[in-house]
Amino acid sequence: MAELGYSKLKGARRRVAKLRFGLARRLMGRCELRDGDNAYRFDPASFRELWRISSIYLKEVGTIELIRQELREGDVFCDIGANVGLYSLMAASRVGETGQVYAFEPLAANFASLVESIRRNGFCRRITPFSLALTDAPGVFPFHYMSLEAGSSGSQLHAAVDVDEQDYVPLVTEMKYGTSLDDLIAAGTMRVPNVIKIDVDGNEARILRGMRQLLNGSQRPRAVSVEVNAREKDALFGFMEAQGYAFASRNDTMGGLRQIGAGTDPEQVAYNAVFRPAEEAVAAC
Repeated sequence: MAELGYSKLKGARRRVAKLRFGLARRLMGRCELRDGDNAYRFDPASFRELWRISSIYLKEVGTIELIRQELREGDVFCDIGANVGLYSLMAASRVGETGQVYAFEPLAANFASLVESIRRNGFCRRITPFSLALTDAPGVFPFHYMSLEAGSSGSQLHAAVDVDEQDYVPLVTEMKYGTSLDDLIAAGTMRVPNVIKIDVDGNEARILRGMRQLLNGSQRPRAVSVEVNAREKDALFGFMEAQGYAFASRNDTMGGLRQIGAGTDPEQVAYNAVFRPAEEAVAAC
């Protein structure tokens, strides 16, 4: 009888927990993001994810404009640091049935939301998600979680260092497979990209080194957008120049503009730099 009573209590607690979870999800609500004639549907798994979706047109206007102006039918787009997939969806709407989007996101909660967004919006054929991390050489490396929430950022491959170069204590460290973009292309795992966006909060230089063959090949990307911080700026610009790419434009984030407005030197603020093959960048000037 005691066992039966415990079983009923356990079942009641489980039902209450399900009701509470269901209520929380309903209060958070499904949402829709308008993009010109396109609309994308989401079912946020956390408040942080909901905020990321609702603030996209304020947070990184330059990245959105790059996608809108640069991508066309049949293009291949790499979204490196895809988070929950907002830019991947926008890109998929523009590359059409003959194009392809590759979305790279190693954080587990973000990846779960990414694949759900792909499914919910009917882009299973246009977007290929990768849960691995990109770096400069293949191997298994520590991936340090700064947060476990969907929509979060700041988690890092290799070292637990934040964007301000401060060490942090990870909530958990996962051993994650990483490889280079060059190796994925050489293996025939993916098509050669025309446009690349890299925003991984600190591992950008390694990722660029891992695509040296692509940047010097006959099918080099016509645009590469990279998050730049003060620590890596000189090395990153020097690397891209050595590969025959020139700086074309700067896109500041909402947070970056706030820092600049408060008096911070713009060169000390992280921003997104767009690089193009040097001959094309000169012709555009």
